[in-house]
Amino acid sequence: MQQQHHYQQLIDLFDSCFAEEFNTRLVKGDDEPIYLPADDDTPYHRIVFAHGFF
Repeated sequence: MQQQHHYQQLIDLFDSCFAEEFNTRLVKGDDEPIYLPADDDTPYHRIVFAHGFF
């Protein structure tokens, strides 16, 4: 039996490792991957991955 993975599992794992100590979260995006530093609108850094692929 093959186990399926979902991108939300990756987001949860990443955030549990890096959100508190590094103020950085993984975010599902639509187009190109990008790093976005914290700003006035979002208080944490974001690593946006493309198309929700895992």
